Order: sequence, then C-alpha cells, then structure tokens
Amino acid sequence: MPHQPTVSEETEFEGLPRRLLDQDAVLIGRVTGDGKFAGLAAYYIHGQGSILIGHYESQELKPEYTIECESRLMSACVREFSTADVETELSTVGKALLQAWHFGDLTPLSHKQAHVYALREKAEFSRDETAAILNISPSTVDTHLQRAKEKLTAAENLVQFVYVDADELAEVHPDFFDEAGVSDEASSSSDITPLS
Repeated sequence: MPHQPTVSEETEFEGLPRRLLDQDAVLIGRVTGDGKFAGLAAYYIHGQGSILIGHYESQELKPEYTIECESRLMSACVREFSTADVETELSTVGKALLQAWHFGDLTPLSHKQAHVYALREKAEFSRDETAAILNISPSTVDTHLQRAKEKLTAAENLVQFVYVDADELAEVHPDFFDEAGVSDEASSSSDITPLS
C-alpha cells in the first residue's frame, strides 16, 4: 500500500492544509494576481529555513520555486515572501509571524519570544498548535510566552514611569527623591556655563 502523506485538518485558502507533517512544512501564504506564479502555495520548511512555492496536490507540496532567507527565522522568511515581486496573501500563521517580525524589531522581545507571543496572544493559537507551527516543545512555548509577557510588562511599566509627573510621584511616594539621591537643589542647579 502506498504511503499516504499526513496533513493537518486545519485549512486555509479553500483547502490548503496549515501544516504538511511529512514535509515538515507550515503554510505561510499563497501567490495571488495574474502572473505565472498565481495560485501557488507558499510553505516554510523547517530544517531548511526557506520557503518553497509550488502546487499542492495529492496531499503534498510539489515545489517549483524557493525563497532563500538570509535568516532562518520563520518571521524573517515570511517578511521576505510578503515583500517579493509578486502579489501575495498571507495565511493566519503568516500574518502572525509578520507581526512577530515587527515585535522583534520594536520591542525588547527576542524574535523567538515574539514568534510565540504573536501566535499565542495575537492570533490566539493553542499552546500545542503554536508548538507544532514553530517546531518546538509545548514547554518551550510556555517559557517563551512567560518571558515575553514579563519583558512587555517591564517595558510598559518603564514607559508609564517616564510619563509620571514629578509632583505626582512625590505625592504617591514622598521618599522617592531621597532614595534616588535627588534633591531639590540638584534640580535647580546653576552650574551651566555659557560658551564664550
């Protein structure tokens, strides 16, 4: 009996499976428009760190083209696919990973933490589905998510602190300036000398 490829039950784009288990592939999008690439599926291939583009038939991706990624990060590959010279449409995973790319660049999160955070918190994938998409263990998902939340909370607290008015801070915590070694005299120093 011939081998029957294993695919995930979750589908997008009128029947493309989210994951091709035998090919260790995750659907990140498809090519749209009218060109010769139109209708081709785009899957990120774990272990290769690249995106293969081709026809999906008989429960397998028949690759015809590739997008080589400078970085093996899934989010970096999704970004390269989304900025390719063809019209593209991202899958749910692709959209979350593109958001993760921006999180990794604009927040204190590592890209791996950003991947988990985007998939779990923004796209609302389950713990096990996130692990399967990223090809990591569920406990690693938990660890990355916990650290991501801690970093984002710390960053949010810092931003809130920066925008606190000094008088409000003194009212809430009167000893703050004493503890920080800041005195009223230091804030009104006239040690600035004009340049001649």
